[in-house]
Amino acid sequence: MPDTPLVDELDPVVQNYGDLRDPYPGYADARRAGVLNEQHLKVQVYRVYRHEDVLNVLRDDGRFSARINGELMRPFLGETILEMDGARHQQARGLIAHPFRPTVVKTWEENLIRPTAHEVIDRFAARGRAELVREFAWQFPVRVFAKLLGIPLTDYEAWGRWAIDLERLSVDWERGVAATAAVHDYFQPIIEQRRREPNGDFVSELVNAELQGERLTEGLIHGFIRLLIPAGQSTTYRLVGTLMLAMLTHPEQLEAVRADRSLVPKAIEEALRWESPVQFAAREANEETEVAGVPIPKGSTVTSVLGSANRDDRRWEDPDRFDITRPHQGHVAFGEGPHMCLGAHLARLEANVALNAVLDRLPDIRLDPAGDDPHWVGWAFRSPTSVPVLFSAS
Repeated sequence: MPDTPLVDELDPVVQNYGDLRDPYPGYADARRAGVLNEQHLKVQVYRVYRHEDVLNVLRDDGRFSARINGELMRPFLGETILEMDGARHQQARGLIAHPFRPTVVKTWEENLIRPTAHEVIDRFAARGRAELVREFAWQFPVRVFAKLLGIPLTDYEAWGRWAIDLERLSVDWERGVAATAAVHDYFQPIIEQRRREPNGDFVSELVNAELQGERLTEGLIHGFIRLLIPAGQSTTYRLVGTLMLAMLTHPEQLEAVRADRSLVPKAIEEALRWESPVQFAAREANEETEVAGVPIPKGSTVTSVLGSANRDDRRWEDPDRFDITRPHQGHVAFGEGPHMCLGAHLARLEANVALNAVLDRLPDIRLDPAGDDPHWVGWAFRSPTSVPVLFSAS
């Protein structure tokens, strides 16, 4: 297979909305106030910065509605569970969760996820050097989801471009809208065929899932598939990239994981807490209320700053330190409450497979000192600019 990336000028790193290198000192200042009324894109937003307050907002779908996500995303994703509340959300979420049953995901690990990780590593293992963001962290989940959804190898490049275009819609509307239409047109005949002749694959499970006599509408099926492209793939790529760079920049912890692979899950949870891939979760106030003593009018946008909550020193000792031995105390990298990320367990599984595969195949992996200042960037999303590495060619 040729040693070329899935994307070129549509670099996945540019999805992070800005070259903000370190938001955490600003978050620490904001936590002193707890809630700040700030302007974003000419809209007043109440931003919630403390861990306890973020939990309260995300868990309380009576006071805080998810419908604002429909205003932001429906024009290009269509209707998704991200905008639903109450019983309708529970019903749709239950149907969409059907293909993610633990028994099914376990078969993915053995038959799809682990082989795909090694397939991607095969592309650069003989070279002795690689850039892991573009050559591994991005390519791995793109290929996993392409295979799950039955995308043939010849269409992988288009699939990778759609993932970038859909997430960058706010900065390149025309390209994003074109990707939305392309995804719909690509999957429409597949959905129709799976309705007639289900074969047990992911789309068949989604199309034919039934709960209390209800099935997903065609609109929700298309919306969920479009949501999977940026949400399922991009969150995982950011997590894998962060995990790799965090371990490589903390060599004593990397050595500990090399010696004891049971520490891999701890490393993943600490990476999620330390550099949350998604930094914000938006809600709308259903009523006049308050958070941390700050009055919030009905109808206001209330944004939970996940990256700040995960560095709250009221919750964690020395929160800016990356420490895989830290007790797990409930980070909110995947959100919380009714809308907690449906694919969190799959993202964790892919990160686990990714780190173990890299350590198995590239046991002496280390940062390339000639690499160009690898660091984390992003405002709405966070991931490394690059992870340049050296290793013994195999």
